Amino acid sequence: MSHVIASPLPINDPALSIEHRVEAGDLLISYLAQIGVEYVFGVPGGAIEPLYNALARSARQGGPRAVVARHETGAAFMADGYARETGALGVCCGTTGPGTTNLITGVASAYHNSIPMLVISAQTALPTFGRAAAQESSCTGADTLAMFAQCTHYNTLVSHIDQFEHKLAGAILTAWNSRGPAHLSIPLDILRAPAPVPRPSFDLSVLLRTASLSDATAIEQLVNHVALSKRLVLLVGAGCGEAVGAILQFAELADAQVVAAPHAKGLVSAYHPRFHGVFGFAGHASAYALLADASVDLVLAVGTVLGEVDTAGWDVGTLLNNKLIHIDDNDAHFTRSPMARLHVKGRISTVFEQMTAVWRKHLPAGSGHGTAARTAA
Repeated sequence: MSHVIASPLPINDPALSIEHRVEAGDLLISYLAQIGVEYVFGVPGGAIEPLYNALARSARQGGPRAVVARHETGAAFMADGYARETGALGVCCGTTGPGTTNLITGVASAYHNSIPMLVISAQTALPTFGRAAAQESSCTGADTLAMFAQCTHYNTLVSHIDQFEHKLAGAILTAWNSRGPAHLSIPLDILRAPAPVPRPSFDLSVLLRTASLSDATAIEQLVNHVALSKRLVLLVGAGCGEAVGAILQFAELADAQVVAAPHAKGLVSAYHPRFHGVFGFAGHASAYALLADASVDLVLAVGTVLGEVDTAGWDVGTLLNNKLIHIDDNDAHFTRSPMARLHVKGRISTVFEQMTAVWRKHLPAGSGHGTAARTAA
């Protein structure tokens, strides 16, 4: 996570006047501040106005602030990019009706690419449900909750202020742990209602930590495969952001060449001496030629969904064959590599740090692959 920002309002101050009471929107922003979120991307509208009022109050205190997009689809993609670049949760919002439906394309993209994102959509006030309110998008209108069901990991309507804090915490934790979008649909009257508590009841900053998990047995097997290989290639996927340093360090030790999946373009410098470009959709001939080379006998695909884009149209000659070992922290990605020699699950940075430690322990510098490397595991 990025650095933690102070709570945007002195929300535990009993001297706050009724004009500055803590609303649900203020509590929401306080949770975002707690976990290091700096920006909320969206487009203002009538039903989402209380959230923008809370963001304005927050901005004056140096906390999270609004970034206004030209269109809600752009706001969702901005939140996606923010999450990729900072490692923090991406947050976007839209007003009821078309403001919410406009978010869907960007949210679906984040769902497909496993980007943690909190999506806040507004609804008309609860008493107006079923009365054909302007831009009504409740279950009795154009049901936006149903629309988001297929592209989120958590999707709920906050129908009472006492649900608000627990559902907000659930959405944040789900977005982070599932690495995908979570959607809260909040009616106007709930957003502007007095918050049930003056400050966050839960410290989510302690809970949103990526566990450094790894499988010691699988890592031993992995190092043994690498040690016995004659020519190794590492395919760096979009999930390798924090681990690129550890991956490149191991590439040096193991004398491996490196290519990147399309969504990982930019993670490895184009000038790195071991980098051969992007493999997959709109990739480079140099990367394809490397993986097609008959001398390559082992490919480590790391942090990639192994879909059509990352595999040059599911190419079995270059990637999806028994040369493959798949390394990831997402179980769902392994369903696309049943042809792999080995699946290694764990936090990618931890996997490569442990591989490096095992390699250095068992292999003297410069020993390379082959018979001398057989003791690596």
